[in-house]
Formats: sequence, structure tokens, C-alpha cells
Amino acid sequence: MVRTDLEELLSTLPVPDGALGALEFATADEMEQVVRHATVANTAVQQLLDVLHPYLPPAPPSTPKRPAAFMREPGAAVEAAVVYAPPPPARSARPVRRSTAGGSGLAATGEQDAIVEGTEAGDDLVVEAGAGTGKTTTLKMAAAVVKGPCLYLAYNRSIAAEARKSFPSGVDCRTAHSLAFRAVGAAYGGRLGVRVHAERTAQLLRILEPLRVNQEIVLSPRTLARLATEAVDSFCHSDAEEVRARHVPRLEGTTPQEMEALRAEVLPHARRLWEETQQVDSPHWFTHDYYLKLWALTRPELPYSTLMLDEAQDSNPVVASLVLGQDAQRIAVGDSSQSIYGWRGATNAMAGWPGKRLQLTQSWRFGPAIAEEANAWLAQIEGSIQLSGNPALDSQVLTNALDHAPDAILCYTNIGTVDHAMSLMQAGLRPALVGGGQHIRGLAEAAIQLQAGKPASHRELLAFSSWDQLREFTRTEAAGSDLKAFVTLIDTYTPEIVIQAVNGLVEEQRAGIILSTAHKAKGREWGTVYVASDFPSPRSGEDGVLDPPTREKAMLGYVTVTRAKSTLDNHGLAWIHQCADGPERRAAALDTPAATDGRLPTIPTRLR
Repeated sequence: MVRTDLEELLSTLPVPDGALGALEFATADEMEQVVRHATVANTAVQQLLDVLHPYLPPAPPSTPKRPAAFMREPGAAVEAAVVYAPPPPARSARPVRRSTAGGSGLAATGEQDAIVEGTEAGDDLVVEAGAGTGKTTTLKMAAAVVKGPCLYLAYNRSIAAEARKSFPSGVDCRTAHSLAFRAVGAAYGGRLGVRVHAERTAQLLRILEPLRVNQEIVLSPRTLARLATEAVDSFCHSDAEEVRARHVPRLEGTTPQEMEALRAEVLPHARRLWEETQQVDSPHWFTHDYYLKLWALTRPELPYSTLMLDEAQDSNPVVASLVLGQDAQRIAVGDSSQSIYGWRGATNAMAGWPGKRLQLTQSWRFGPAIAEEANAWLAQIEGSIQLSGNPALDSQVLTNALDHAPDAILCYTNIGTVDHAMSLMQAGLRPALVGGGQHIRGLAEAAIQLQAGKPASHRELLAFSSWDQLREFTRTEAAGSDLKAFVTLIDTYTPEIVIQAVNGLVEEQRAGIILSTAHKAKGREWGTVYVASDFPSPRSGEDGVLDPPTREKAMLGYVTVTRAKSTLDNHGLAWIHQCADGPERRAAALDTPAATDGRLPTIPTRLR
């Protein structure tokens, strides 16, 4: 039975959504606990377990027993002293293969050999791996020379699943969440995926009265509960020991003084919510990040002699501190110049990682022309590497000269992707959107609320009580510049048409063109890529030369142009070649916000 059959079976059983997510992490025994806790009939449980066993073999007898989570008294929190100790996997007898690099058939590079040798010597390593440089292949080569049990920590489940197919059998390829689930997460399996409305959370926290922040902003109990929940979420991504005021998210439209007062009001609610969340029988919802944090707070000792942290530049502090706390060889691998998720709590763990610093600079994804384009962006990022293109590949870089439809169109904003989607649909094409259109749909639904004079329920629009108020905010406040294109989109098309466009998107397998924001395109690659026009460009200096982009904008530009394998049309980012070299003018650089005049990005007719 294939995985799709398994998912179909799960969908027919009365189990919470979290049970399907738990399937990626749990042994068959742990899944049985989750399903039984969800009060599934015994016959259905047996049917489910019959299917689960081929996918998830039960833990060997040598695995230390963990507390029976579902035998606890109601209200009891998970014990804090659980040490996860799976039996070390058997070492592979397969020989080390160091003959090819990046799957190209070419000989391994000296850079790759240095990483393998450092791993074999037991050194702590920090590996800067540029876009397309054969990072995964190099890690496989390095893992094959590890002398003891090895853990490869992947950024997400799909990467871990792919790694299990190709890494030496002596390597445990997991995500941090999968380790945490086995240790403590199974106790909360019945609550995973169960949504709780903010009104219910407000009642749970006894938030009964609204809070006036200033003349314009009055926060309802529901909104205060949402801020408390987001503070807990932020805490779970951090390496902090307790929920702090800095974990309360900033609210648009507030001054620093108002925000400080608001955080003081929300913090006690957030701490109370975290205490409540830890109770196994709590009615509050539970996420995968919650049990990861609970596990990290126990300071677990992992039974591995070598730990490899992949995509270290985007690791949450909770994961990085977990790895650094181990008495083992620690190898961090990633691309510091692709550290583009700081806005959601990720940190570049590589910056302060102890160990010998090595590089991978030979890209196998694209040829010299695209490598040169990437290097134009890397030159603006202090301390970055420079890439060499694959000499066996012929690639080209164009500027608004592509004469055929690309495989992918990359935009700066979600709004840009939707506008392009509507343009493509009007031309009779059915595009797909990487990550789906749920975020845009949510904003459009919030616009309907605001236009009806009701407070918006969307996180980004909580501070506004009417559409006119939001429109005025984007017109007069610099902090509202990122919402200006959204307001223009809604005023141009109406929220109902935007929702209709989102509903018209298709799955990637059925699409003729893929749409994506640059952020969501990270980790992806396509043959031909077109860069949309909604990327912001820096202003000109007094000498007429463009100021350098900020470090964050330069990293995003680098990620964007390195998604192409054969042809890149750099239309929306071609201005990089007009910028001053080096970081000396960066402090004075002022980036103009996207679509400051309210215009929406356009796509040439020939590409539709």
C-alpha cells in the first residue's frame, strides 16, 4: 500500500488532523496511542495499525521506555526529565563514494574533500554552501566516514524523507520535531490540528474587557488573546527559558511607548497561556512547535557522536541551542547569504557556530552566466562567498527580453503573485501558486469585514476598524507601505474577485506557469525564471549611482536569481548592476517600498 492509500484511509477515520501529521514522526506504537486517545473504534484502530506497520516499524526492545503519557492524571504536565535515546543505527558497510560532485558526474572538488576530511577527523565544522553547490551530496560523503552514530537534522519532513533514501544506513535522518514527538509529543497528539477560536482562548484566560491602546486603537478580548497566543508561538521558536515581553508581537499603528505598555498588559496572559498549554487535557490548541519547545526545555542528551544541522542559516534558536548543547561533533551547513526568514524568528546559527569554517563554491545547478548574476548580489553582502558556474551547463541572463512563457514567475509580494495570477487567467492560463493562496484569501476576507465597518480578524489588520482607516494609514504612514499594494489590489478588483482568483489556482502538477514569492521559492529551482517588476529598488545617491541594497534585500535578490537553471530574465532585479559596489554606502541607503505609488506589478503580454 502506497502513502496516498494510507492518507486516504486516515481521512475516513474520525481522527484529528494532528494524527496525520504525527504519522511522519511516530512509531506504530505511538500512533496507536494517538488514535486510541482520539476515541476511534478498536476495529478502525486495528485497520489503521495494519497499514502503519510497514511504514513505521515499532521501536526495538532496547529502546528505553518513556512515561505512559496517556496514563497520567488529568491536568498533569509531561515530565521534564525524559531523555530521548533511540538505539544507534547499524553502521553501513557500503564503501565511501567520493568520485562525483553535485550529481554531475564530475570529480569531487577539493572543497568537498576538505569537508570529508574534517568530518573524519572529528572536527566541529561550519560549512558555507552556496546555491546549487552539491551540499546534500557532500553531506552524504561526509556521513559515510563518521565513526559513530550520526544524526542528520533536516529543515523539514520532505527533506528528511529524501535523505533517508540516499544517506548511509548508519545515519539517522530526522527533523527536530520528529525527535521531540517521540520524547514528549505523543502525549498531546489528540490536540494537534484542533483549532480553538480566539474567543474561547480569551474566556480561558479570563480576558473580559477591551484595552484602549491609543485614540485610534481599541483591542477586544479576542485580539488580546491572539496576541498572547502569538507571544507563546514566538517563545517556542526562541532559546529563552520563559515567555518574555519581547515575544509579544509588534502591533502596526503603535508608538514604541504604546507598544511597551501593551506588552506589559499581554505578558501575564501569555505566561498563563503557556502554563495552561502544557496540561495534557487542556482545551487550548497545541502545535508541533509547542512539543518541540517542551522537549528542548528538558535539555535532552542525544545518543549520537556526530550531529549535522542542515539549513543552519534558517534554524530557530531553539533548534540551534539544542544541537550546540550536545557533547558531540557538531556540523552546521547552510548558506548565510540565504538567511531570509529573520522576520519569522529564524536566526543565522552559523554566525556564532564554533568550529572550522569551510566552503562550497562550485555550483552544479547553473552555468557561468547565472553564477555571475548571483555574484553581483553576493558582492553586496559583506562576508559572503563567490560562486563558480557549472562549466558543463549553458545558461543565459536576459533583461525583460524573454520571448516565451517561463516555468516560474517570482514576485516580491503575495499581492504581486495574485495580480499576475489574474492576468494569466484572463489570458486563458491556469497558474499555480507555491504555498497556496490561503494568506491572500484571508486578507481579502478581512477586507470584506473592514468594508462592512467591522474589525478585521486577520493578524496583519487587527489594528484597523474600517477600510477607510486602513487606506488612510497606507497613504500617510511609512509603516503602512507594505500594505499599499494590497489596498490598491482590493480597490481595483474588489475582495470578492480576488477570492475568486485565488480559488481558480491549480496544483503545480497541472499548471503551465508557477507563481511564487521570492521567499517561498527558496529551496526550489526551475529551468526558466522570470523576475517580476514589484521588487523595490534603492534610491540614487548624489552621484546618480544607486545606493547598495540593504543586506536583507541583497540576500533576497541572491535567492531569487539562483532559482533558475538555464534561463533567467532578471527584469525586476536588473538594477543591481547600477548599484555602487561594496557596503560603504549601505548605511545611507534608503530602499523605496514596493509599489509606493499604488501601482500593481505587470507582466508583459508576450509572457502570458
